[in-house]
Amino acid sequence: MRIAAVDVGSNSIHLVVVEADPMGGQQVLAREKAMVRLARGEANSGEIGPEAFQAGLEALAQMAKVIQSFECETVMACGTAALRDAKNAQAFVMEAETLGIPIQVISGEEEARLIHQAVSHAIPFPPEPVTLVDIGGGSTELTWVQAGRVSASISLPWGLQRLADAAQTSNPPSAHDLKSLRKMIRRILKKARRDLPTELPEPTLLLGTSGTLEDLARGSDDGRGFTAEQLRAYTLKLWRTDAQQRTERLGVDPKRAEVLHVGAIWALSLMEWLGTPPLRHLPVGLREGMIWEALKHGGASIPPLADRRRASIEQLAARLDPDPGHSRHVARLADQLFLALQPHFELGDTERQWLAFAARVHDIGFSVSEKDHHKHGEYLVRNATLPGFWPEEVDVLAQVVRFHRGKPPHHAKHEAFRALAPWHRQVVRKLAALVRGADALDRRRRQAVRDLSVEIDEETLRVRLEASGDVEPEMDAFREKAALLGTLLDRRIEVTVV
Repeated sequence: MRIAAVDVGSNSIHLVVVEADPMGGQQVLAREKAMVRLARGEANSGEIGPEAFQAGLEALAQMAKVIQSFECETVMACGTAALRDAKNAQAFVMEAETLGIPIQVISGEEEARLIHQAVSHAIPFPPEPVTLVDIGGGSTELTWVQAGRVSASISLPWGLQRLADAAQTSNPPSAHDLKSLRKMIRRILKKARRDLPTELPEPTLLLGTSGTLEDLARGSDDGRGFTAEQLRAYTLKLWRTDAQQRTERLGVDPKRAEVLHVGAIWALSLMEWLGTPPLRHLPVGLREGMIWEALKHGGASIPPLADRRRASIEQLAARLDPDPGHSRHVARLADQLFLALQPHFELGDTERQWLAFAARVHDIGFSVSEKDHHKHGEYLVRNATLPGFWPEEVDVLAQVVRFHRGKPPHHAKHEAFRALAPWHRQVVRKLAALVRGADALDRRRRQAVRDLSVEIDEETLRVRLEASGDVEPEMDAFREKAALLGTLLDRRIEVTVV
């Protein structure tokens, strides 16, 4: 079986082609890399720039030729932060599909899961606690592992290019630039701590899997890793030189020379935040995780066909949903919230599907009893036959249905929620928050709220409703049920009618 995996990252696009035998053995047939910097300037414009857009398509066209030459049975392509956030991401994805590379945009949580999968097949995890660190162009994924088991995982919507765009350092950078960057990073990590369990094992080792960390490792003694002290020394050299000198004197790749000093401060801040353990770089990443995922499912691409999944959900809803008009309306409003908040929640195509499916069946528990219908709905989803879904996906859907009302999910209080993988817990919280908000906006089941739009700044999430008639009860319900949304976004909620 020949499998091609394409990682469409915010900095670089990677391709690996492998031939796998029935026992899972792999032979690498080809590797390609193109640094196109899709995320460059995106933080300011909200779009992939025209130069990077074209460079990305040219790189994919070349990779498509390589894939065709090896006659691969399975072709997988995953897009990360740049394609999660850019306004013109869909246009890029459509162009890529015409080249024969169908890109699935994945969430930060899915990115962390696949990276963990790659690392777990590359080395045996030590018994001591370790943390996986992947610094991309648009996001950073962290996963805590103890005795081979994942304790927690988080995706931060900040990577090398996004930080560099936000920092806007001079060339060479100044002491003021450094102070401002450090202050911004402290705010980012303070917020990140609130999204993690209160007790986490302090890692004795960091395992790094990204190009940024590989470039930083080259500045150390052996080129394979570094201590915090070694990184501080190399960081000082990067900050005392301009981009050209970094290339000429320090041997930094010219395409990364403009921003690597920012990446060094980010990596150093993460090391300090995690207790300053040493870091070892591993030459694996998302694309290797994609290969293992395909092999785990018999060579199938991820996820299974959407049409098959949709039919399963509709069959379940047809039997048990007492008010399909309400459920479909909630699904539509939830999707509008999803698209508006996608850059802040770092969610992808699969999570958008999950949201639609969960919203469609969120009220099937009414077929058992109105009281505790969310709990009955969880049971019905968990025990339904849903062709096209993997078991872990059914668990996610069941938990979103469970928490579309009532107390928000908490790993210490809710056993089934605690049983989910850490990255799926994060997704459930986000999707449940979206369904809660959308459900509140149709509280009286009249579909009076026709559409919504969202404005968001550093302090406030403003939801503007297009509605017919009096929707004050829906607005009151939204203010109450959107509490989880406000907590996740760390913003207060305002809702008005336009």
